[in-house]
Amino acid sequence: MSINPLKPVLLAAVMTSVISCQPQDSARHQEEAQKELASLKQDLKQEIAQLRQEVASIGAQVKEIHTIATASQQPQFRSLPTQSNLDNDGQLPFLGEAEAQVAILEFSDFQCPYCKRYIDKAFSKIKTQYIDTGKVRYLTRHFPLSFHPKAQGAAVAASCAQQQQAYWPMRETLFANISKLDDALYQQTATKLTLDMTRFNACLKDEQIADKIAMDTAYGSSIGIRGTPSFIIGRVENNRLLEPKLVVGAQSYETFATLLDNLMETKAAQ
Repeated sequence: MSINPLKPVLLAAVMTSVISCQPQDSARHQEEAQKELASLKQDLKQEIAQLRQEVASIGAQVKEIHTIATASQQPQFRSLPTQSNLDNDGQLPFLGEAEAQVAILEFSDFQCPYCKRYIDKAFSKIKTQYIDTGKVRYLTRHFPLSFHPKAQGAAVAASCAQQQQAYWPMRETLFANISKLDDALYQQTATKLTLDMTRFNACLKDEQIADKIAMDTAYGSSIGIRGTPSFIIGRVENNRLLEPKLVVGAQSYETFATLLDNLMETKAAQ
């Protein structure tokens, strides 16, 4: 709706005739002008009131559209059944407190640019806010993708570093040098980390390491993981991951924080 543009003009004209001298001034003319002025004022009040109602209605509709749009942008997580033996009999690399009541299990590929994006943009904040504070236990499994030719070798190098309690610094170096993954990098990093090089090099050739990586990949595939990075996140009880959610992709820190906070609130309410 819009206000008739002539009415303010007419109102101004009538008001002018009332408050200024006019050549043919008379009592009758003044009375008619007053009536016309009152009528115009009433019409304008009604139109303004109706316009305000319509503006309020439009505002409510815009707010509703914004709410729907925001909700549609929220990541949708697929629920998975309870996962047993969360830490694979203590064989998985992990950070945080073993007694933490919420856990994240990561599946990653060292040649995956989206994994690196996640590491650069979200992981450090998750570590500071949730892992280092004892709220969350963080575990990892390998998921080298077949179209990343250097991912398998990098996973082997990380696994061999894990045997000497150096998985996390090796992992950090591998992700920082995603375009330079090769044996020279593995050797250089292992040396810098003062690993037993004889043991490290023997491990690189150990088929059992490759078998363990294949088991990680098979497990991930069995629960619906198709790409990296992927995560399953849930509450922990007796080394089981309860009501886990599958999170796919390099999601923002805020996405992880929201999910983790909700899980901790649910746990606290029980």
